[in-house]
Parts: sequence; C-alpha cells; structure tokens
Amino acid sequence: MKKIQQFMAIAAVMLLATACHFGGRHTTIIENADGRTVKIEYRGQTYFTEDGKGIKAISPHGSASCSINSDDLVAENDNGRIVYEINGGGKQTNLDDYGKELLARAVQEMIKRGHNSDK
Repeated sequence: MKKIQQFMAIAAVMLLATACHFGGRHTTIIENADGRTVKIEYRGQTYFTEDGKGIKAISPHGSASCSINSDDLVAENDNGRIVYEINGGGKQTNLDDYGKELLARAVQEMIKRGHNSDK
C-alpha cells in the first residue's frame, strides 16, 4: 500500500511539472483602456533585440504572444529557432513587412509592461 502511495505522489509531481512546462514561468497581462485592448502572454523567457523591435531568442518550451485589438502575434521556440504565427495564419520563420511591424509593436508593448526587465 505504501508503494502505491509513493507512486501516486511521484506521478502527481510529474504531472504538475509537465503542466507548468517544467517549472517555467507563465504570465498573462490584459489591459483595456481608451477603446484599446492589449493581451500579452508568455511562458519561459523571451530575449529582445537591442533595438527593441524584435525577438532574439526564446527559452526552450517558451512562447510569447501579444494581441493588440484584432492583431495577434505568437512567437515560439521550435527546436532552437523562433517561429511566428500572425493572426492565426500558418507558422513561419520569416516575416513580411506587416509581420515585422506587428512584431515591433508587440515587443514595445511587452517592454512597456515590464517583460524581460528581470533577466
């Protein structure tokens, strides 16, 4: 009976670790003001470019997403490379001009709200 309890305790800890993406942090920020809605959500750590307009790296199993009104950007670590999804479209590694502009706005919104200030 004791072995079953130990097994169940270990299984519960493993399940929690998996659910939490192996202990990585998960943060959600939602702001509604002046007719503008911003939702930022990230898991793990995201590192921005020096100019504050792009993403340099994302920690393993990490992601960052930003919705500004009806524009949505998701960036994820995919085996060491960053893949983006714009407005629910397919995943891509290279952004067009619209995607680059949205990424720059999203990064600025994340920095403004303190993301990455605690490296």
